[in-house]
Amino acid sequence: MTENAITAPRPIDRADGEPTWFDKRVDAMLTLITGQDEGPYDRALHQRAVEFYAQFEDPTRSYAESWLLAIRAVLIERGTLSETEIDARLDAVRNTLGG
Repeated sequence: MTENAITAPRPIDRADGEPTWFDKRVDAMLTLITGQDEGPYDRALHQRAVEFYAQFEDPTRSYAESWLLAIRAVLIERGTLSETEIDARLDAVRNTLGG
């Protein structure tokens, strides 16, 4: 394996059943930001997300949680959203939900 090789994400563990609502939402976000659903697929962006995923993969996190952290990192790196903007949006959602 070369120094620049990317470690592929581990296969989805379906031992606990089908993907949850949360899993499906995270997958939809990844699809939207990489253009897999509509428009040109951004291979470089997806590769960058995979690289971030490898950094965030942790046995204490679910597969979807690691992908969510990777998506957040891509959005910040590309300048789509800042940490402050993401945190403000999360706070607004939490306040709306009463939590």
